[in-house]
Amino acid sequence: MVSEFVILCVIWAVAGVLVWMVSGAEWGTATYVVLGAAGIASVWFWLIPLLKWRSQMYILTTKRIYKRTGFLTKASRAIPLLRVNDVSFKATLWERIMRYGTISIQSASEQGKMTMRHVPKPEWFKSEIYRAVDEEQSRQQMGPGPMGPGPQWGPPQH
Repeated sequence: MVSEFVILCVIWAVAGVLVWMVSGAEWGTATYVVLGAAGIASVWFWLIPLLKWRSQMYILTTKRIYKRTGFLTKASRAIPLLRVNDVSFKATLWERIMRYGTISIQSASEQGKMTMRHVPKPEWFKSEIYRAVDEEQSRQQMGPGPMGPGPQWGPPQH
């Protein structure tokens, strides 16, 4: 959100200069137009991205990876760990400085790819996803429960 904050500062700096240039000694209609435009630009370029960022949630459980988004309208997507084929991350120089990045998860599901943006510590999160996938695959290979396969239903075998 640093870049959005810088944009907010630029918006209000430009608005301040414009108000100083058009207002003179009294506040007229032009001053209110400039302040209104700066307010709208602030909402559009700072508040909306902030709310979107605050409403994103990435959850890694023992069975699935969830991506939940939305402030007014909620959306959710989940990928079972057993369907994860590939996990990659990308971080530009600025993102590396700010310690966040983008993670892409390729799955064997109908939706195919899940992209998670602005993920803190993306390299660590990528390794946690792989660790969870490996644990789930090991759990599936061992069979259900600690005692092996469950009871067999059907006629007794002699």
